[in-house]
Amino acid sequence: MSFRSLRERKLLSQEQLAERSGLSLRTIQRVEAGHRVSYASLRALAATFEMDVDVLERELYAMKQATDDFVEVPRWARLWTHAHWYNGLRPSRRQALMTEAICMGGGVVFLAASFLVTTDFLTTLFRVAAVFQFVCGYLMSVTLRIADTYKLWPETEISAWEWKPVRTIRGTIFDYGFVLVVVISFLSVVFWLMR
Repeated sequence: MSFRSLRERKLLSQEQLAERSGLSLRTIQRVEAGHRVSYASLRALAATFEMDVDVLERELYAMKQATDDFVEVPRWARLWTHAHWYNGLRPSRRQALMTEAICMGGGVVFLAASFLVTTDFLTTLFRVAAVFQFVCGYLMSVTLRIADTYKLWPETEISAWEWKPVRTIRGTIFDYGFVLVVVISFLSVVFWLMR
């Protein structure tokens, strides 16, 4: 098992693990890249993961040789693709591609439907919905490109049927706040267009 999958199984970002273990972010990134660290650092990581330090050492160094393709991830990219945006778990690359395709397909459907309706209100409503779908698809496309560039995809694939969000108070508040902002924005655009 790789260090990254062990960290993701505990639902910790690199920053959270560094904070909990008392190690620097650079040390966490080096361990994830497969480089050796001091025994004191291993003890701190083992205490954070609540496992024996010898077991952790065997798991870490029984894997492949150190990789030199370490990619420094800027803070803005970590914030953009952070797991809390997805309520605790990052979607896999396939799930993100599927979401992008659904958003773009929904935009095309709404745009085509706007040419088929006869009333001005429904035409405007369908076009606003199409723009919203296209914007969501574009944002997912940006997320895909950032995660591809900085290799931020989870190593283990979780199917859509097995994916269960981790419910935290902060995540739930964010979910409700996001839905509220989207609904208010959508309704304000619709009422503005109706005037």
